[in-house]
Amino acid sequence: MKSTIVAVCVCLLLCCFTGAAFTQEIKLQSDGQTMSGQPLKNNESKTHNAPAGVVAPAGNIPMWAGFFIFANTQFNFTMVGSDPTIAGAGTTNVPVWIIPLAFNYNGTVVSTMRPACNDNVNVLTRVQNSPLFTQNVTWVEGNTVVGVTQFTDAFQRANFWSIVSGRSPNYHVLLNPVTTLAQQTINIPAPPPPNTQLVNNNACPQQPIGSIDFNFLDGQLRGLITRLGVPSNVLPLFLAYDMVAVPAGGGAALGYHTAFALGGGVFQTYSFGSYVDPGLLGFNVADISILSHELGEWMDDPINNQVPSWGHIGQVTGCQSNLEVGDPLTGSNSIVTTPGFNYHVQDLAFFSWFARQSPSIAVNGWYSTLNAFASPPPICR
Repeated sequence: MKSTIVAVCVCLLLCCFTGAAFTQEIKLQSDGQTMSGQPLKNNESKTHNAPAGVVAPAGNIPMWAGFFIFANTQFNFTMVGSDPTIAGAGTTNVPVWIIPLAFNYNGTVVSTMRPACNDNVNVLTRVQNSPLFTQNVTWVEGNTVVGVTQFTDAFQRANFWSIVSGRSPNYHVLLNPVTTLAQQTINIPAPPPPNTQLVNNNACPQQPIGSIDFNFLDGQLRGLITRLGVPSNVLPLFLAYDMVAVPAGGGAALGYHTAFALGGGVFQTYSFGSYVDPGLLGFNVADISILSHELGEWMDDPINNQVPSWGHIGQVTGCQSNLEVGDPLTGSNSIVTTPGFNYHVQDLAFFSWFARQSPSIAVNGWYSTLNAFASPPPICR
């Protein structure tokens, strides 16, 4: 089936291997097509009688739509889950397939089935037991408990807290059920694609870092989606360990999320992310920090939401105009203590920061999960 790429949004860390004031009106609104928090069932179509809160046609992951107005311009957006503005909105479950990857460099294999540096539990198990998927972590923002749940669900509840805390207190977007497939091996051909090689890991000499051409990697992942028969209403999460995708323009992408159109309003979303050794390549990253970045962005920007331009912050050296909640805060992490292991998750920017909303509708009136910003950003020039 013919498909087209919608967008590719990466956690891009730059490295090498060899304002003006505007009058504003801010509204978070349903688009008028939906009125409840129940997702479409797999065999239902989008009609005026469809369960409300979700506007995506059947076959998609559950998604809802809204808009805001800034500088007399309407910005439409689509997010994963159901509409939190609907009174009594409840739980939306999004199926996830974890697809662990191994990369074979002429006999040297970089695999998720081995423990990370200075650990005795393999990478896959660490991810499966992480707060990305378990629902027993209590998330506190300042003095406000936003939920006992998964990381991305806690983020989304905090994101719209002024609405969720009153109008829809049982609102959740859960990665559930979670299915783990057998490890898939990607063999590096000879001669290898550009920028595809093993790199010394100065922090952990026994564990090589794998670099791989971004386009080659993405082609392999899309091929796996087809061969494994991944349904379009499932998020395939391709899990790697200490792997770095190198775009043609340079830099190092430790993770990314994207989508391609299948036709009829149906999209296949997917994400790639590396579980990383602490301080990999000198960056402030560790264990699931990259995965938390990508999953947060997938939830709020599954098919490329445009927002007023922002930039010169985080990993963004120029201007950017999409709702990528991780990019402004790449490298800013917090520790989540669980029995037997301390995980690192990234600070994420809230919707109100991008929408230039004042006051913020997020928890405590904040603009990020760690309260990194005092106000929304200026328009990027």
